[in-house]
Amino acid sequence: MKKICGFTLISLIAINSLEALEFNEVGHKAMGMGGVGVALKSNPYAIFYNPALIAANDATRMGYGISVEAEHKNLLEAFNFDFNNIQDVSYFNNLLKENFARVKIQGTWAFKAPDILPLGDVALGYSQSIYAVAGFSGQLPTNVTDIGDNVDFHLRRLSVMELPLSYAFSLDSTLGKLSWGAAVKFMHLSSTQTSRKLLTTDSKGDIQDDIIDTIKGNDANSDNNFGIDLGFSYSPAYAPDFTFALVGKNLNTPKFDFKNNGKLTIYPQARLGLAYDLSDHLSLAADADLTENLMLTPAGMPKQKSQKIGIGVDAHAMFFDARAGIAKDLRQDNGAIVSFGMGFGFLDLGVAVATERVKVEGTNYPRYFSVQLGGSFEF
Repeated sequence: MKKICGFTLISLIAINSLEALEFNEVGHKAMGMGGVGVALKSNPYAIFYNPALIAANDATRMGYGISVEAEHKNLLEAFNFDFNNIQDVSYFNNLLKENFARVKIQGTWAFKAPDILPLGDVALGYSQSIYAVAGFSGQLPTNVTDIGDNVDFHLRRLSVMELPLSYAFSLDSTLGKLSWGAAVKFMHLSSTQTSRKLLTTDSKGDIQDDIIDTIKGNDANSDNNFGIDLGFSYSPAYAPDFTFALVGKNLNTPKFDFKNNGKLTIYPQARLGLAYDLSDHLSLAADADLTENLMLTPAGMPKQKSQKIGIGVDAHAMFFDARAGIAKDLRQDNGAIVSFGMGFGFLDLGVAVATERVKVEGTNYPRYFSVQLGGSFEF
């Protein structure tokens, strides 16, 4: 074959052994700041990051975002082998033990309603994400020179639609400003997956056809459920520009049954956030996952985990916004993920790229890359 290119959330700290889909980092603002947003009161996508922030900031806000991200581990290196003539079987087998390639396409919209309720604030949102994941599994005998029938090729596509509705309220006390929020989200998921033997007679076109058929999702099965998110934020009276925040997502552990396309359980997640407003136009923020979160992988492949930390800075004015950040996934060997963004109100562009790279046929590819187009306004 040719080469192929402050309340009950505190208890969540104790569940860091639980696994879930990776924390869904949405929106142009957070992505350009290293993926942070749990404590950022100016975050237009607060309903997805931390519903308590809806009441922590009185402004009416709207935001939209369209993003594409890609991540891979050892899969491109495995594709770089000539499957008819494996020169280094030991190295190839090591690649087979842990490899994947993942693409995620997402569209997001969020709206925090005007302050019309006698107590509290409401917001609603919409998110549509499509994941496509591929990988190899198997093991070659040490005396072979081709893959024979020892390698399986796995593909999975998952579509996730969320419609959250949230309510939050705040309390000004002698200790400072405390805010609580909850979001109930309708979730519609559809899934399809396939596995087959990888053959020496397969061409690049054969594999591309399999990938395209899976991405189309023609044989997908769907299921509905709902998720519950709870959030908290606190700004002390002696330092009102500082915000401590905590969020728990999918606390009810929603489950989905896709019949012949498998099942999926989304376990609870917890993330801690800190933010400090240096001025009316400059903010610092940091986030850290308190849980190890399971990444989407096809059936029959080793599980992959994600646990991220990040820090970012945001300089904003009425018609201009600039951001930069750096993040690290503690469970993946992506190196540092460097991000930046810039925009003018309704039009904003952000990019994030990993420092860890892999060379395939003379070309360096980053292990993680993301680009997002979005925009927001508030009044």
